[in-house]
Formats: sequence, structure tokens, C-alpha cells
Amino acid sequence: MKFAGLWKIKAAAQFDAATLKLVEKPVEDILADESLDDGEKKMLHAKFLFTEDGWVKTLFPIPDDMPKEEIDEMLASGEFELFENSLVIEKKAVKEEDGVVKFDSGTKGEVMGEAVDPWVEIKENDDGSIKFFTYTLVKAE
Repeated sequence: MKFAGLWKIKAAAQFDAATLKLVEKPVEDILADESLDDGEKKMLHAKFLFTEDGWVKTLFPIPDDMPKEEIDEMLASGEFELFENSLVIEKKAVKEEDGVVKFDSGTKGEVMGEAVDPWVEIKENDDGSIKFFTYTLVKAE
């Protein structure tokens, strides 16, 4: 898999009320923005693991104050997995065809009578970062 490995968020698109457009901002700037609550900032600590067997897993750090019993319950539910010191909160299929890597966005439905293709291309930027949803990801150290 072309993007196999662990990636972290470098920048995220945010809605700019002044221009009514999405504007990409570095994670550091978003985290420093005191007008945003902690809930809006939590996802910026997530990492994404692209596996050789065709998955992208969203990893969320386990908070230090989370009780072990709560973690055990989440894992027992079967909806979550453990990866190192993070919870896998979501898994999406990834495929590579003719050098193009796509992920299954889960989008369903149709537009003007045509079925929507749920497979969305993951684009690589000139600096080696990739565009995934509204995030720009870079390889994690």
C-alpha cells in the first residue's frame, strides 16, 4: 500500500465566517484558538494508520483519566480496537488501483439519478503530505 504507515494531522480545513469558505489552518493555530472548545480540538490529536491489508484506522489517544473499566467496556462492545495507547474509533477500507489510492467514504445515494461512488481519492501533495477528508496528513515520527 502506497501510504502504509502512521500519519498525523498537519492542518485542517475550517469554515471562515468572513469569507464563507473553508480555509486550511495549521493544527497549532487551531489548538491555540481560544474561541474553540476542547471538544472541537480533540480530533486534531487523532492519527491515521494505513495498513498493508487495505484499511485506514482512525486512532484516538486514550485520555490519561479514562478508567480502565470504561476502556474494557468499549473493547468488549466490539466497536473499538486497541492499538498501542490509542483506541481505533473507525476503520475504512482502502484500495490502490493503477497507482491511485482511494478510501471508502461510506457515502450512499444518488445525484441526478446516478449512484454516488463512495470511493474517494487520497491525493498526494508535492511536499509528501496527503489530503484525507478535510485534513492534510504527514507521516508521524
